[in-house]
Amino acid sequence: MQIPVLKAERRANSGTKAMRKLRANGGLPGVLYGRGSENINLQFRLRDIEKLVHDADHVVELDMGDGKQTALVRGLQRDFMGDYLQHIDFIRIDLHDKVRLKLPLKFVGTPRGAAHGGLLEVMRGDVDVHCPAAGIPKFIELEVTHLEVGDSVRFKDLKLPEGAELVPNPEGVVVKCAHARRAIEETPGAAPAAPGAAPAAAAAPAAAAKPAAKK
Repeated sequence: MQIPVLKAERRANSGTKAMRKLRANGGLPGVLYGRGSENINLQFRLRDIEKLVHDADHVVELDMGDGKQTALVRGLQRDFMGDYLQHIDFIRIDLHDKVRLKLPLKFVGTPRGAAHGGLLEVMRGDVDVHCPAAGIPKFIELEVTHLEVGDSVRFKDLKLPEGAELVPNPEGVVVKCAHARRAIEETPGAAPAAPGAAPAAAAAPAAAAKPAAKK
């Protein structure tokens, strides 16, 4: 796993006014904590953090000028609309550690049940795992092309990274191919399907599915 290096500066100022000024100048406040050491207030270039989020990197090497520290992204705070980053939290780790984190799920393919009017209904878009810090993937792929109407995939069916352990209830449902809601489809002005429900046909075509990464 290639670990990106992230430039960070120690931050002396705090408070609402100082943080607003920092963000207005293209910066983002953050903090580094954990492993029994003192908390360090940091600041970053916003574009660097946006790239980190876009690339779905979980582990970084923080370059603070006077030293480097391997860290895990522990939390991202956004504004009340969810549009703009406001703050980022990092926790110190060692690559030999086993850490708990949420990994996003990437659903690949179109369920067979789509041909019979089925809907791909996502119950969870991520999964909690205990995973070796040195082997954290960006996401976990889940192939859904085999799903017929009424079929589902449970947490225990996920292919986890080597050495990773599942945290949620293994019998919990992640995604299912549900029966079409005829009442909603046939009644003018009816309420839309519940959040998370999407037409199976809108999923990525099976032909475009990428092969699962080799362990």
